[in-house]
Amino acid sequence: MAHHIQSKVIIPVLALGVAAAVLAAAAPRRPFSHKYHLTQVPSCESCHTAATDSTKASDNLIPDKSACVNCHDEVDIAPPRAIGVQSFNHSKHVKMGNPAPLFSAAVRGKSYLGERPPAAEALAAAKDACTGCHHGIPESENVPRDKAVKAHFPQMADCLVCHNKIEPPYSCAKCHTESAPGLKPPSHNPEFADTHSAKDVSKGGCAVCHGRRFTCKGCH
Repeated sequence: MAHHIQSKVIIPVLALGVAAAVLAAAAPRRPFSHKYHLTQVPSCESCHTAATDSTKASDNLIPDKSACVNCHDEVDIAPPRAIGVQSFNHSKHVKMGNPAPLFSAAVRGKSYLGERPPAAEALAAAKDACTGCHHGIPESENVPRDKAVKAHFPQMADCLVCHNKIEPPYSCAKCHTESAPGLKPPSHNPEFADTHSAKDVSKGGCAVCHGRRFTCKGCH
């Protein structure tokens, strides 16, 4: 009799456990809020602890689980996104301070290369080297956990505000490998040189790779 009663108790408990596991597996991953977490820690380096000493672009600067376990029981950290840069020194750039005022001056003076300059609001919200280059982080509330958001990463035009000696293809090799992902725009297929026209191409966008003194005659 006792065994019969015990089985009646165990079966519902097991069923509840299985149901909970199924629901947990089916539940979508919650987006990550940089805005909230910046209210809980003094700086970006509190979580991205390796950034201040990183001297290689290949370094994994995603927070380690040890940075999360003080507040979270379960931690699900996405791997770092693929980058097209082979040479970058975070340590040196962190020490240089907030570059946002330089970007703002370049945008206002129309010397900023690229078709999509960072928004004035994002630059105004930047308070340090990290948020100065990673635009929009202080207000970011919806970063999917399974992928990085490219919008928060520096644009090449940001780099060219300071590194403004553009001598393609020689200056490209200082930071990029020829096979780097995303180095060439998708439009630059083998037929591009023959099929594009001046009305289809923004010359401002060309200047990011081909230099400020770029002219159509440089290729044609």
